[in-house]
Amino acid sequence: MSVVYDLVTNLADELDYLLRSRMTLAKGLFLGCRYTPFVICALHIRMTLSPDVEACPWLAEINMLFLVIILLCAEYIFVIRTYALWNCDRRVRIALLVMYLIFFCGTVILVVEYGLQLKMANFTPSCYSSTPISAHFIILPYIVLLLLEIEIVGLTFYRMIRFYRATQGCRLLTLMSQYSMGYILAGLLFTVVNIATICFVPGYYGPALEVSQIVAQGLLATRMQLDLWKLSRHSLEVAPISYSTEYDQTDLEFELSQRASFVPGGAVPVI
Repeated sequence: MSVVYDLVTNLADELDYLLRSRMTLAKGLFLGCRYTPFVICALHIRMTLSPDVEACPWLAEINMLFLVIILLCAEYIFVIRTYALWNCDRRVRIALLVMYLIFFCGTVILVVEYGLQLKMANFTPSCYSSTPISAHFIILPYIVLLLLEIEIVGLTFYRMIRFYRATQGCRLLTLMSQYSMGYILAGLLFTVVNIATICFVPGYYGPALEVSQIVAQGLLATRMQLDLWKLSRHSLEVAPISYSTEYDQTDLEFELSQRASFVPGGAVPVI
């Protein structure tokens, strides 16, 4: 329901983004985050109404695969965003990609293990399984995700504070909004809450955690992307520019660094 509500309330901006932006990596990631939840919803309906228990394992495995796609796309959007804020710095790129690849490998291992366990699981009508995945196994990808998000938050916060100290006239809350700190911190908070739940709340909470964490990450990433698109369109109307690089996802969508102003101590993006 949250995905539908967000889609309806931002329909005009979303249509503008889809119709007027170029097809780039960021737009592909946006489509993956935004519309895959509807495929998952259709799968859940199929699983709930399925009278054939034998079809449940492959339906559940496909469902998990689509959830992982959303999460990987959302986190890569945040990675690209952080990389652009650092003016495509090579060291930042390496640091982000190393942690992202570790997270990617962890999720692939989780999917493989989940598929193996599904083959031995017992399903009831509506495709409910009485064989949960071990909490210790679930928590490993979450810990890697937490480390990746801490890295993204730290790099973004350091960049924002550096610009704030160099320009003394900027309001800190305005900078936090322009650097998308709210979206990044919200994603980190969701991950911390889920890890705490896995560690301290007894019971089988796998499906609830999957939905809450992954849908939240996808919503945060796509909302951030739409906000950056609106910001870039407004900036182009006020002061048209023509900068373009390998990573200019949608005109100025993530390439805020292309509107950089050089200040003492290094180049910091002016937004």
